Amino acid sequence: MKQYKNYIFDLYGTLADIRTDECDPLLWLRFRLWMAEHGALYESPDALRTAYLSACAEKQAADPDPLYELELRDVFRELFAQKGVAAGDGLIAPTAVFFRIQSTKKLKLYPWVRPAFKQLRAAGKKIFLLSNAQACFTEPELKALGLSDAFDGIVLSSDAHIKKPSPKIMEELLKTYGLSIPDCLMTGNDLTSDIAVAKAFGMDSLYLQTETSGPYDPAKAGPYRLLDGDWTKLPALLGVPVL
Repeated sequence: MKQYKNYIFDLYGTLADIRTDECDPLLWLRFRLWMAEHGALYESPDALRTAYLSACAEKQAADPDPLYELELRDVFRELFAQKGVAAGDGLIAPTAVFFRIQSTKKLKLYPWVRPAFKQLRAAGKKIFLLSNAQACFTEPELKALGLSDAFDGIVLSSDAHIKKPSPKIMEELLKTYGLSIPDCLMTGNDLTSDIAVAKAFGMDSLYLQTETSGPYDPAKAGPYRLLDGDWTKLPALLGVPVL
């Protein structure tokens, strides 16, 4: 296994097992109550959901790039504005957290993460996060998962306004933190985003097959892969000694 200086990880489905359901009627019932409590009364849960989806579609259409990533904080701010409420950051942040809590059915760190990160740190490696994610959701979830201080650098799609597999988001990570492609290993559970963006740069990658991964296609995988869920194999695949 080649030695690397920098290890880049995806988050959802790779480091953490997450399940969300934004179609759950209870989400929209409770979110309507939240909005009403803060001065933005929608006629019904369905009316609020329609307004939310319309605002998302409108902001997504602001850029012709199909991989453009909107900022959901702007959507929540628009939902308040439609009811005459000028919402500042002090209201938008808890609104986003409330929405995410109500839509989340599962959020759990995979058992291999802490030992692997400890081994990487002990070997003097740097750890980075590159995720298709909304900062307003991910920042509190990293705290809940105990990962808020785990990374030497983070790039999220909502901040970069672009999603994997666009090369632009990887380019931002590389430029922001001064990383050299041969020194990096990208690890993720999605062949079409995580592994594809690494391949676009000729970067080595490690594919992890997890519960939320799509069908496995060996032609799309990089040089390393873990398909059987045997996490004891990870140190060897990451090129670090077992502590």
